[in-house]
Amino acid sequence: MLLMRTEVPPSIEWKCTSCGDDGVISGWERSPFDLRPRADEDQADSGIDALEVVIDPEVAATLRTILLLDTDAERLVFGAEATEQGVVLAGDEDAFEELIDAVAAEANHEQERRRQKRLDAAFQALSDALSQSPRR
Repeated sequence: MLLMRTEVPPSIEWKCTSCGDDGVISGWERSPFDLRPRADEDQADSGIDALEVVIDPEVAATLRTILLLDTDAERLVFGAEATEQGVVLAGDEDAFEELIDAVAAEANHEQERRRQKRLDAAFQALSDALSQSPRR
């Protein structure tokens, strides 16, 4: 499932369909949980060239299971856009390198063999796609 919102309200109402619990989330803007690009980090204004890497939807799904990502890598993963060619990750080279490092670390410590194979495939796909990027 892909959810894209261009305008996010200052408070978000939620409800669990399983248990019926509900609530309102407010004050999340400019918190560590706000993954929107900051105005002062806008790549167009900073002169940093954005890279776009196309990955398979399965690789994107695997990336979303990684719990410990730095903010830039998390923005890459959760800012991904589905296209006809695949899932497009867009960000600067440092964010991609952080993501690749996080995937490698997660794969090295994974005990479940199936998930480790998916993480290894994600690592390889990201590394290959980044090395073939026209801006590299």
